[in-house]
Amino acid sequence: MTQPTRLPNLTQYERIAFGREINLADGHAHQRGDAAQREITRRLPDLYEKSELSRQQDVEDVFKETFYRLAGQHSAIRHSHALLCYSASLSTDLVGAFLANAGIGAGLLQPCFDNLAALLVRRGVALTPVSEESVTGPYLARLLAGADAPGALFLTLPNNPTGFTLDAADFRQIVDVCAATGTLLVIDWTFRFFDRSELWDQYAVLDRSGVSYFCIEDTGKTWPTLDVKCSILAMSADVHEGLVELHNDVLLNVSPFVLTFLTAYLDDSARRGLDASVRRLIRTNRRALHRALDGSVLEPGAPERTISVEWIRIAAESPSSLEVVELLGGLGIAVVPGDHFYWHDRDLGSRYIRIALARDPVLFARACAGLRDAVRTLPQLRGSDVR
Repeated sequence: MTQPTRLPNLTQYERIAFGREINLADGHAHQRGDAAQREITRRLPDLYEKSELSRQQDVEDVFKETFYRLAGQHSAIRHSHALLCYSASLSTDLVGAFLANAGIGAGLLQPCFDNLAALLVRRGVALTPVSEESVTGPYLARLLAGADAPGALFLTLPNNPTGFTLDAADFRQIVDVCAATGTLLVIDWTFRFFDRSELWDQYAVLDRSGVSYFCIEDTGKTWPTLDVKCSILAMSADVHEGLVELHNDVLLNVSPFVLTFLTAYLDDSARRGLDASVRRLIRTNRRALHRALDGSVLEPGAPERTISVEWIRIAAESPSSLEVVELLGGLGIAVVPGDHFYWHDRDLGSRYIRIALARDPVLFARACAGLRDAVRTLPQLRGSDVR
């Protein structure tokens, strides 16, 4: 088959997916709410009235406290330098503007979602690729202490698309290296609630170390709120003044109704647990996907991964990621190619695709049936032992 044209960015693939019968492209939470979550939507008039009667500062404080308590970040509950944004992309753009104004380059994790690199580059931030493998090894200390060291390190934890994350010991080591080298640490935690690791207070580690940092949090990847979402941009005291005026230029506040609505979802997850309200569906869909791809050239990631997307390796010389996307698109199933996650060298991603898991189980089962049919009928996808 003719090699398909590579589109400029992942968002274009995700936008095309809106027109497909089955959209497994973007990593947003598109599953239907469960019974408890649908009860929240039935309370919308009451939540709106509550928002009208509440003081903005009180609504913001309750939202942040509920979010951080659910995340196990108790030292951040009363964080004095935490701003709210409509989306994590806006938070990232503000960080990019800060870095550009200060003339600070950044080491950025690769692979990662390509709009992180695009936002930073558009702001004029010089980027250096940093692999997942090198983050916890001696390479990182050498990179950050070198003559041409980037002034910032930008990590996504857990990482989209691979699910890569850090345990407490590795995280402390990275924080200590950044503190010792004067490197500004930027962490995108937008998928944090899918991490089943034991909770520990990451903000306490950051604040005790004296490292300069930005932390980007978000609700949009986790709860099925039709992209009604809020991002928290928290930072160390030393970078607050330089960031707050950038924030003031674009935003006064996030709607109190949005915050009250989202707090209801956070409360529900706190009451029932993240496993019941968020993670169980992802686990169910991941198992169904693994069964559908069994014996094909499409090899899913390790079963213990918990993030709400699956990073799939193409275990053959062909087809390429772009060809797989086109083949599945012809069957009405939209996924995204791995190329763009390798923002510095796209060819490194040509053996991968990403499939989103945060979908209604009935729709996802239909998608898996379509994938299984594709594996059986398309010679390009068929492994040696497909039945």
